[in-house]
Amino acid sequence: MGEFKETPVGLAFAIAHEIGNHLGGIRLQAHLIDEELDARSLAEASIAIDEMAGRSGPLLTLLRPLLSEDWRASRGEPWSSLLGRVLQQIGDEGTRGVRVELEPLADDGLAAPALEWLHPLLIALVGATIAHAGGRASVLIALESREGATALILEDDGEEEDLSAEAAYRGRPLALAIARELVGRAGGRVDALRCSKEGSDRTRVEMVFPIGG
Repeated sequence: MGEFKETPVGLAFAIAHEIGNHLGGIRLQAHLIDEELDARSLAEASIAIDEMAGRSGPLLTLLRPLLSEDWRASRGEPWSSLLGRVLQQIGDEGTRGVRVELEPLADDGLAAPALEWLHPLLIALVGATIAHAGGRASVLIALESREGATALILEDDGEEEDLSAEAAYRGRPLALAIARELVGRAGGRVDALRCSKEGSDRTRVEMVFPIGG
């Protein structure tokens, strides 16, 4: 796509392509389901279909804020409430064996930015992280107060992945590209790096929001 890829319209095309891949996977899994499948195989196919359908929803929700110049504020709520809802939804949809934890918040009353797209963005990003990490990996969500800003941190101990702005827009790199666009419009930034923690290599994604943004 060249430079077009990095525009909101380019991201919309990437979202459409990703959802198309999910729908193709759903059709394949549905085609494989028949009366000859044992209970385990049927359950695995059903879980795969549910997972791909679940990952498409947040991406669709993010299309409108990506392509719109008008902003609608969400209902104000503390970070603890917002992250609690995210964890509840992720848990309800299943984590495929990945352990997802929320680090205790130092300030339970700290207000999250009133951005309508923040909840679906977090669902898309955490879901893509779970899909990449796989197996018995762990994902940690944390919040840090910084001078004039709040950083939402997402860490995982999965395999290293190219999360640069030049990476192909699929899976987590696509979710990060959307985050860079939307968080940037809100006056913040998104950083991705590889770090070492407690003797293991981890991927760390930071979404930094200005306080009051």
